[in-house]
Amino acid sequence: MTDASLRLATTLGLFALFAVLEWVRPARPSQLSLTRLIRHGALSLLGSFLSRLALAGGLASVAGFVHSIDFGLVNWLQLSGFWVWIACFLILDFAVWGQHVLSHKVPFLWRMHRLHHSDVVMDVTTALRFHPLEILASLIFKAGVVALLGAPPVLVFAFELVLGAGALFTHANIELPKPMDKALRCIFVTPAMHLIHHNPNPKATNSNYGFSFSIWDRLFRTYRGHCPASCSDIGLEEWRDPRDQTLKAMVLNPFA
Repeated sequence: MTDASLRLATTLGLFALFAVLEWVRPARPSQLSLTRLIRHGALSLLGSFLSRLALAGGLASVAGFVHSIDFGLVNWLQLSGFWVWIACFLILDFAVWGQHVLSHKVPFLWRMHRLHHSDVVMDVTTALRFHPLEILASLIFKAGVVALLGAPPVLVFAFELVLGAGALFTHANIELPKPMDKALRCIFVTPAMHLIHHNPNPKATNSNYGFSFSIWDRLFRTYRGHCPASCSDIGLEEWRDPRDQTLKAMVLNPFA
């Protein structure tokens, strides 16, 4: 099985699992539909197509090339050992957290990222709702971090799998038992925690930026444990017209 097919199989398997859990234990009335899946899936496929044009083998191929020419901090300093893997994984996750913060703070990046926040429903398909240009820009950014870090190729591939799994989980409309949610939040991002980030209140939107770990938000004081307003409100107020939710409108969203 190739890296690409393994990523696809993992994504489809987890998507199906979380979709079933949304049906079994929904946190909010389910609005999961074939229409949402087709529209958001089309965005993700278009982003994947652009990414493959830019970087056919994904981040793991960058890591492999960097390793072959002994480039990056890990290779320059000749670091090895299990702790190096842990450090590289945390650095990559922190970089993704920082990229997410910038996507909210830099106007140009926000114009691409706001499509994700314009979803007035949040379920597992929302994890696919990223503008193709943002997917491409994110890949370029992460490729630069991987190159400078010189992270091992296998670790980078594992990081991609975890990042994708985290995005599906945190956007899923799943209600975890409160004790479990509280315990997981000490280290990881939960669906209820990320739901706060999708609340239209700016105090909520500008918090809980993490995809996998909650430690960065806690460290930089952007963690919020509850909504300043009802978490039943999801999405940006100015993009609630159903006409803004068509595939054409979503593709054109950054240019509106």
